Amino acid sequence: MSRLSTLEQVNGSHNKALECRPDDYRSWYRRGNAFLALHRYHDAIASYEKAIQCKSDDFRAWYQLGNALDELGDYEDAIASYDRALKYNRLDYWIWYWRGHTLRKVERYQEAVDSYDEALKLQPNDYWAVYHKGHALRGLQRYEEALDCYEQALNLRSKDYWAWYWRGDTLRLMGRDREAISCYNKALRLKPRDFWTWYRRGDALRCLGRFQNAIASYRKALDLNSDNPDVWFNQACCYAMLIKVDEAVESLQEAIDLEPTKYLNLAETSSYFNRIRGDRRFESLFK
Repeated sequence: MSRLSTLEQVNGSHNKALECRPDDYRSWYRRGNAFLALHRYHDAIASYEKAIQCKSDDFRAWYQLGNALDELGDYEDAIASYDRALKYNRLDYWIWYWRGHTLRKVERYQEAVDSYDEALKLQPNDYWAVYHKGHALRGLQRYEEALDCYEQALNLRSKDYWAWYWRGDTLRLMGRDREAISCYNKALRLKPRDFWTWYRRGDALRCLGRFQNAIASYRKALDLNSDNPDVWFNQACCYAMLIKVDEAVESLQEAIDLEPTKYLNLAETSSYFNRIRGDRRFESLFK
């Protein structure tokens, strides 16, 4: 109720001003901000466009227009708005930062890296710009540079779960599984009930051939989310390598129940199951 009253009061005051001066930039801009705060993005966009008609060279309206367009998933137009904002003010950290985010969403990763770099020139010790630059570098498969970013982020926030997780995941992609496990362990100390960390920790252990430990991690992941077929399948791979046929078949059946075509095909072709091929329990899955 209070939220609705606030909107009515805010828009009412702006509407009164606009009745007298329909070319009043400030009222249109503030009206847009009120709508943006309440997630009424189409109304916000209409207000910012009116503000821009009144004052086309004001970077704030272009920037906020970009934010509203981004919220609606209109990413290319959002980027164009951020670019217009930068035409009038290249020294605003937030424009560069959010432009980087939007560029990442459309997989324009190099431009995103460049945007984050510009943001960091303005705020060199900003955790979030360094952290998200790491994500953009991952998108470019420049993993060593991404690791450097996550390391910088951890120097700024040593107890940040996400930086430990993504540092570990980047190490895993590089085949540095032991180091990845160490990062996942640190992430789990900060957030013990995280599905993705237990899952990816299991993957790293599996790649090292530590199948029993991998199973323990997968079980933790499945306790948190039993609807992920990849985890069931990867757990089945580990059981198969240990020649625990019943457990392998049970886990594989769970994966097949969730996505039949994909996991039946994988079960037929994956070398993980070579040790139990020919066993009637395993072969019964294909009948």
